[in-house]
Amino acid sequence: MNNASFPALSRLGTFVAEAALTVDDRSHDQLRAAVADCLGCILAGVEMPVSAKARFAVRAMGIGGGVAVLGTGQRTAPAQAAFLNATAGHALDFDDWEAPGNTHPTVVVLPALLACIPSGTTGADLIAPYIAGFEVIARLGEALNLEHYGAGWHTTATLGTLGATAAVARVMRLDARQSAHAMALAISRATGYTCQFGSNAKPLQAGFAAQAAVECAYLAAAGAEGQLHALDHPRGFAALTGGADPQRLRDALDRLGQPLALSEHGIALKPWPNCSYTHRLMTALLGLRDGLRPESIARLDLHLPDVHAAILPFHQPRDHGEALFSLPFACAMALVHGDLTLSDTARDAWTDPQIVTLISRTHVHPFRPRRPDLNFDPEEPDRAVITLDDGQILTSTCTYPLGAPQNPLAADRIKAKLAANIAPRLAGLADTLLDWPAAPDLLDLIDKIADPA
Repeated sequence: MNNASFPALSRLGTFVAEAALTVDDRSHDQLRAAVADCLGCILAGVEMPVSAKARFAVRAMGIGGGVAVLGTGQRTAPAQAAFLNATAGHALDFDDWEAPGNTHPTVVVLPALLACIPSGTTGADLIAPYIAGFEVIARLGEALNLEHYGAGWHTTATLGTLGATAAVARVMRLDARQSAHAMALAISRATGYTCQFGSNAKPLQAGFAAQAAVECAYLAAAGAEGQLHALDHPRGFAALTGGADPQRLRDALDRLGQPLALSEHGIALKPWPNCSYTHRLMTALLGLRDGLRPESIARLDLHLPDVHAAILPFHQPRDHGEALFSLPFACAMALVHGDLTLSDTARDAWTDPQIVTLISRTHVHPFRPRRPDLNFDPEEPDRAVITLDDGQILTSTCTYPLGAPQNPLAADRIKAKLAANIAPRLAGLADTLLDWPAAPDLLDLIDKIADPA
């Protein structure tokens, strides 16, 4: 039978369960860095208020178990551990992203996987499940975006739920039918909204995605089933959440593994702890800093695609959550300090008088992109225009932000970010965490970062 006649979930289930999944050296290096980076983001995020509230809630529900909640000493059941680790990993918005799905992939895939691996799982054993999850996220992103994201769906919580479920199905060695049904069940859990950005709900939605992935995979392993047409039915996920063209979905599924999406699209690591849609303009402005006195800036005009601007609704942020999604704040920090760090957000840098003044002089100009199907159109970069008080005008553009696969972070910066995120007590483990694929037992490695004592 022609593959095109199979329900989309059957095709995905067969790929997840049966495809030989290996990566080239470049993709292996990106994956190695992304997993280590995510572990660092989890450890940095555990003390954020939303993470502490989530842990309190899980304890209050009396849920026990043996899976580590990283950096806390707490252990709980697999689904709740996935929820708590993913929430912490996304609490600072410092974790990685990918373009076609418009998601933060590792922060949902990795906590779900770590919640389910048995003792004796090697680092190398984690690679194929991760690749399976990334493939599902990216190919569905190709089929649905940017209509799906532009309609207000938080893709880390929608596509991420399906991808994380695929990854867990692979690591649990579910067969093709079970894997398809796990994703069918996950469709009933795959939800989240961009209108929640700037609140606790944003990182919690990542947590919900990882939690649902574990639960749906275990349900499928126990024999629970969904409708295998739930993805491509006229009233199914793709149609209802993105108005997807059925041919786009078929085309995306035809590309499964040819090549692997990880090799084709890559993973972006963040240099700054805020929304990646600020990063093109931050990168552009860094090139204008030499000899520039911030107090001489009379006006700052920022031009970016409307779908990106819609995710950044906060002009002068009032708190940390809003600061993560404030383009004027991010760009003011890039101009004044040439950086944005966790210590900046911890000290409420958005209240600094110099930053407040520059924010007040900033004007954001969304534009309708010529290629709305592209997350970052190389022919239509973001553009920053600085007008100085003497009338001089400075302009800079950026196609790919610092940290994108086309403009990657240097290896020493990746390691420095990891070392800073995992705290002084664990700083000596940076090299070990970066070399996680060589670990003979991942749970032994995870135990080294499980307890803050």
